Amino acid sequence: MTVPLMGAILFPLCFLLWARPDRMLGLLLVAGIFPAASALTLGSVCLQPSLVPGLAFISYVVLQKLLGARYPGQDSASRLCGPMMLATAWALVGSIVMPRLFRNQVHVWPQKQDLVGGQVLLTPTFGNISQDTYLLLNVLLMVLAAQYLTRWQVKLSRLYYAYLAAGWLVVVLCVWQFGSRVGGLPFPKTFFYSNTGWAVLDNQMAGPVPRINATFSEPSACASYLAGILFSTVWVTLKGYKVRFSRLLIAASALGMCLTTSTTGFAAVAVGALLMPIMVVATGAARLLGRIGQLAMICAVLLGVGGLALATFSPHTVESAQMIASSTAEKKNSVSYQERSQADADSLTAFAETYGLGVGWGSNRSSSLIPGLLATVGAVGVICLAVFDWRLMKSAAWALRAAPGSPETMVVEGVMAALAGRLTAACISGPTIGLPDFYVLIAVAIAAIVRVQMLNRAATAVPVGALLAAE
Repeated sequence: MTVPLMGAILFPLCFLLWARPDRMLGLLLVAGIFPAASALTLGSVCLQPSLVPGLAFISYVVLQKLLGARYPGQDSASRLCGPMMLATAWALVGSIVMPRLFRNQVHVWPQKQDLVGGQVLLTPTFGNISQDTYLLLNVLLMVLAAQYLTRWQVKLSRLYYAYLAAGWLVVVLCVWQFGSRVGGLPFPKTFFYSNTGWAVLDNQMAGPVPRINATFSEPSACASYLAGILFSTVWVTLKGYKVRFSRLLIAASALGMCLTTSTTGFAAVAVGALLMPIMVVATGAARLLGRIGQLAMICAVLLGVGGLALATFSPHTVESAQMIASSTAEKKNSVSYQERSQADADSLTAFAETYGLGVGWGSNRSSSLIPGLLATVGAVGVICLAVFDWRLMKSAAWALRAAPGSPETMVVEGVMAALAGRLTAACISGPTIGLPDFYVLIAVAIAAIVRVQMLNRAATAVPVGALLAAE
């Protein structure tokens, strides 16, 4: 057993913050940008940095519950989490039953694809156990955090600001790594990439331009994270919320995404740009269409001025940009794209061959989210997740109407936009979303919605009480 430098930093911090669980969740959101690092190494098993504050938070809340503590909105939060808990229960049962029910009848792509180089026959593996463990911890963290954060003493906006601060840190690290790849600046790879269980792709090139992955395992993972930051900052800016440096973070996160040269990130931004007018109309904020036009004009002017300056003073940069754009447009002809498409097609085949039941959580690894979910948890799990998403969006829309402009609704809108960005990128190219910080963001959104519900009940209860007293 070894404790890398990341663990030597996180373990003492969690010890100091153990009695401040809201601060531990903020630390978790920052630690979530280091998925390729290890906080604790046990042979071939590495503990993700974000799990250190996550496990510390779980231990605190479980101890409080054993001592009889209750949180003001825990019942409402649990009801909102209900479909997700059902999906988790189905996934855990399926990971035990399905690999044995369909043993040697279905071909799957294993979790460690680099060890076999192709599909294998379905059998129970250690991947079922490890992925079950991660899923159970993530959902338990989500439920407990959603319950705890309904306490009025906790400022949810601080957690949202911690998420944005993590976004700033990712951008800084992207620029730092770019300087290292181009100018030879020292970049602490052993600190950021200490997770021996992950294959880190930090030497990829797009023509003459280095592809940047920052602290993530590959450029697409970094771009997926930045997509959440970009979606969130653009949306809260359009809605007129006063979030410090949010406009600068829009430009910074866009710069970081460009440094990754990831097709996933570019495609996610394109999808977001197409969906934004629809979301504006759907949320009843048609007045924002003018702001979208203004933002588009500002971006066009900045791109035009920046492109003209680069063409004048650095023509080689323009040539590199043209080469990146060409390679992105021709992505469908690449070997990697064909391999990813084949993995998704094989996952859909596994879904059909198991009669829609799935091969079990942890048995198959796809290239994108939807085929991966269909192949592993089947139709039942996907329906439960769809119900959870629908209830969460419906409750968020109600909260925005019930308390417009409140701190809670700012958190709801910012976090829901961030989740939308991450999900969009995962649907394009992401086998799953198994990082604890994503589940904490869901918990923050649920807690904010529940707080609005409690405020609404308190506001309607006062006139009724006064009326009864008058009688």
